[in-house]
Amino acid sequence: MHTTSILYRRGRSGTSTILGTLIFIGIMFTAVIPMILVMRQADIFYETEKFEGGRLDEEHSREDIDFYAYTELEHSVDICVRIENRGDAPVKIVRLWINDVEKFQDGHPQGENIKSMETMNLYNLTVDLQNLTSYTVKVVTEKGNVFSSKAGTLHYYSASGWYTPSLGICVHIANTNGKYQINATIAIGADEFYHYEFKNVEHDDLEVMIWVEVPGSYYLTIKQWDEGDWLLDVVPAYNDFEVKVEYPATKPITDVYVSGKFV
Repeated sequence: MHTTSILYRRGRSGTSTILGTLIFIGIMFTAVIPMILVMRQADIFYETEKFEGGRLDEEHSREDIDFYAYTELEHSVDICVRIENRGDAPVKIVRLWINDVEKFQDGHPQGENIKSMETMNLYNLTVDLQNLTSYTVKVVTEKGNVFSSKAGTLHYYSASGWYTPSLGICVHIANTNGKYQINATIAIGADEFYHYEFKNVEHDDLEVMIWVEVPGSYYLTIKQWDEGDWLLDVVPAYNDFEVKVEYPATKPITDVYVSGKFV
């Protein structure tokens, strides 16, 4: 009798163990595992969104355009726009605004791509001329970047017409250790209308702005002080070098880049 009682209890204990195991497996499949799968899906979704966000930020930063709004006549009711794609990827212009009013050239196919290093011109963007009024021009790209005209805000005065942005030549000198002399003329052999000498040795990159009154060709001579004299040591050599200011066909400021010699 004692032996039979022991065997009977062992049988019930084994049944309880099996039922407990089945209940545990059921909980795992109905609650724990689905929760783990949902958490993994959430992680995948987060990483995907993070990757897409980084990719979009990179695409935004790759867009680089030079955008100029200008007028061709003093009292013209039309604004012209020139857009140069300076980046390495195509840019699609989807909106153009003047004073927060959408303006696109009549007949111009909205959303046209501008390939890398190419230019798009828009004409006949008519505005309602009002005295002492400013006109801000902006463009929006397909990727959401907003660019303002590098010529700045346009201003109209009934007495004098449109205000024209300042024109000039900006000389950038990659410099380590030196001082420089910059001369500018309107023709080779003509008198200088601009002359500047650095009095001391400079140890940083330099930038010199030369303002001009009208578009046209100008001639620069840039020298560096070396061995007790002003020498043509900058690279490339600028000796009566022609520099063109061609606004509005190009931007109002023409950039010139040279490198000085370490002395």
